[in-house]
Order: sequence, then C-alpha cells, then structure tokens
Amino acid sequence: MAGLPLPTDLRLEVGDALYLPRGRVHAAEATSEPSIHLTVGIHAPTVLTLITRALHSLSLRDDRVHTRLPPRHLDDADIRASVSILMRDIVRTVEDPSAIAEGLDALADVLVRRGRCPPVGQISNATAIDGQTLVRKYQPLYSRVTAVAGGVALRFAQLSITASPDHKAAMLFVSSSTEPFRVRDLPGLRAAQQTELARTLIVSGFLVRLPDD
Repeated sequence: MAGLPLPTDLRLEVGDALYLPRGRVHAAEATSEPSIHLTVGIHAPTVLTLITRALHSLSLRDDRVHTRLPPRHLDDADIRASVSILMRDIVRTVEDPSAIAEGLDALADVLVRRGRCPPVGQISNATAIDGQTLVRKYQPLYSRVTAVAGGVALRFAQLSITASPDHKAAMLFVSSSTEPFRVRDLPGLRAAQQTELARTLIVSGFLVRLPDD
C-alpha cells in the first residue's frame, strides 16, 4: 500500500528469539526445511481495560449505568441530548478517585486469579514446624492482602486465606516477600500463631518449605 515502508525480511536460526512491539504487523514463513516456531503474546492492560473495570465496579452500586436507552435514541435529537447528559454524569462519577481505585482493585483481582500454586497435598511438609523452619514464597505468584469482615485475607491464585485482624502485618510480610525467611520472622504474631499460619500457607501451596541446612 502507498505510504507504507517496505517489509523487512529476517531469517531466524535455531534458538533465536525476535521481539515485536505491540501493533507491528508480521508474518512467519517456514523455508523448505522442517521448522517449528512459538509465538508468545503479552496482553498488557490498557487504559480502556481500566475504564471498563471501573465502569463495571460502578454498575454494582449505581443503577444509572443500567439505564435502558429509549427507543429512537439513534435518530431523535432530544433523546440523544438526554442520553448525552446521562453519559456525562456517569463519566464524572468515574473520574472520582474512589471509582478509579475500584477499577485498579478489579485489575489486581484478575492478576491474582491468574496465579498458579503447586498441587495441594504437601501436608507432610507442614509437620514439625517451628520458628527455625526456613520457607519461601512459591514463585512466580502474585498475591494481595485485603480487608474482609472480621479480619484480613491473603488472596492468591484461586484461594483466599482469612485470619483475624492481628495477622495483617504477617500477611503483608509474606505477600511482599521475595527472599527465604524463618517462620519466627513473621511480624506481629505469637510463636504459636506464626507456626499455624506457616503450616496453612505451606499446605495451600503459597509457601515452600526449604531444607533446614
């Protein structure tokens, strides 16, 4: 097509990788020799994704979002004007920082649900735990700590571990941890609470028990 640059031909050898920026038109073609290639796409959230999530969150508490469009909304000037006013009012609501925060929380929930843990069934690894037991967070695994009725919840993969409010500091600690730590390092808890929380998280797959040495 006129105005478009000429295509660039690249030959990839065994083990080569090619990064293509988002939106770059491309096509792969094998030569006469047998060839296999793997394409991996990264679907990064966009502003449109955030707006959509924010509107969905708003729809759970604001019935205006569910207002049905009147008949003749496509060709009646007066009706179109009233719809425009309603749209502007809703957009102003989405501009509120709380609505944006709800949209971001919804995106975080999507990321949490995409996580994967090892198969549950590591009960043997959760026995004989004490403050000296060395553990680390299963990687890669995104998690977040949220407030729930009567306490806090550590949410990851398809699971949610709830605990009393005094576990908040410990939950935040394990959620943000990137290095191995001892069970006794869990902040804000008594020794018995530290052991019980570590045991629960090991069985659920969130924590991995490491050799004592």
